[in-house]
Amino acid sequence: MAADLALRGFNVTMFEMPQFKRNLEKLFETRTIRMEGVIDGIAELDNVTDDIDEALLDTTYINIVTPGFAHEDYAALLKGRVRKDQVIILYPGNFGSLVFKKSMGELCPAVCETNTLPYDTRLMAECRVRVFGMNATNIAFLPTSKRSELLNEVKEFYPFARVYRDVLEAGLSSLNPAVHSGPCILNAGPIEYWAKGDFYLYEHGFTPAAAKLDVKLDNERKEVARKFGYEVRPIEDTFDLPDGFTWQQLYGAIHGNISLTPISGPHSLHDRYLTEDAFCGLVTWASLGRLAGVQTPLIDAILNVYSVIHERDWWKDGRTIERLGLSGMSIEQVQQYVRS
Repeated sequence: MAADLALRGFNVTMFEMPQFKRNLEKLFETRTIRMEGVIDGIAELDNVTDDIDEALLDTTYINIVTPGFAHEDYAALLKGRVRKDQVIILYPGNFGSLVFKKSMGELCPAVCETNTLPYDTRLMAECRVRVFGMNATNIAFLPTSKRSELLNEVKEFYPFARVYRDVLEAGLSSLNPAVHSGPCILNAGPIEYWAKGDFYLYEHGFTPAAAKLDVKLDNERKEVARKFGYEVRPIEDTFDLPDGFTWQQLYGAIHGNISLTPISGPHSLHDRYLTEDAFCGLVTWASLGRLAGVQTPLIDAILNVYSVIHERDWWKDGRTIERLGLSGMSIEQVQQYVRS
């Protein structure tokens, strides 16, 4: 994202937490990123820093591109530093806007969140990334009243295809948990076996059986969303599928997809394909389902298996409604809270 926005003429400062600076030493030295694939060019950033106050200086948009389990750390880091006239955008959000609001309270600026990452991409070497494809990305605003003020500006970053009514609809429209979970749960053995080898999830792991699981899981998520008044269709939007798509249609859209097939991995059962999707995707959908009185047996089963594999209780450690500040609310109260 830093490289792409810089190539398109934006002034970009890239920030990394001090404890992870060692992973980006060459980038700190050169401020240069080589992009290849569907975006090609050499991007020169205005600044690369591990000083958060320096990073926020003269900045309007704070784009946070991390797995969801880093949101709490960034909310704590920005609390008391970010100004009310700045805007935070989470890529993807996975309900993270509610984490920032709960952490910052009245000091929280406008927060936007997307339902997926804009890029299918991988780091190839130091300061070199390959972009295999671009995703149709949708966005929501907290509070929703900020939509009219900010939409035209944020569309300069990406041509957001859909604007959700609120961030709850955005989180319930997250793409990855409904796509990764089927092939990851069925390929736990191959993922472990090829830990440093030649495993490609979308080529080797996205089988008909995985597609069947994904369709069932997606339908459970959709039923939760309906209880809150949303008709979510992220898989349909991304892969140009009809409403009520079959597993055969999903299999045909993903297996052999030119943007996804070349992507290697995951090469660990602790990869974000499993851990992030459990933490702030599956757990949150199931937690909202409990609030709304909707059963999610397949989502629950996958989380129970992941809890065994990862030797941690995802039901306790994940992003539940309690961690989002929604505990004790009715459906109507949740709707009012995320909109206002």
